[in-house]
Amino acid sequence: MNDDVKLFELIEKEVLSFNEVSRFADASLTENIQAALGRELINPGIRITSDDDNLTIQLEIIVYFGVNIPQLCYDIQTDVKKNIESVTGLQIKAVNIEVIGIDERK
Repeated sequence: MNDDVKLFELIEKEVLSFNEVSRFADASLTENIQAALGRELINPGIRITSDDDNLTIQLEIIVYFGVNIPQLCYDIQTDVKKNIESVTGLQIKAVNIEVIGIDERK
C-alpha cells in the first residue's frame, strides 16, 4: 500500500468519525470518465494538492439534516489538520470543506 492511499484512508477515517457526516460526495462525471480510462480514484470526495512542503485538503461531504454546519466544518478542519499532522509529520496549509448535500437520518 502506498503513502497516498494511507493518507486518504487517514483523512477518510477522521472525517467519518463525526456522526453528523453522512458520507463523502460521489464521483463526478469527469471523474467517472477518468476512472474508466484507467485513472485510480481513491475517494472522489477528497482531493489533496501540495505546494512546496504544505498540503491543502479539499473535502466534499454530505451531512445529516439539522446539524450546525459551520460548527461541524470548523471541528472537522481542526481535527483533520491536527491529527494528520501528528500522524504523518506533514504540514497542512488548509482543510477546505464543501457541504454539497444533506441526507435524512434513517
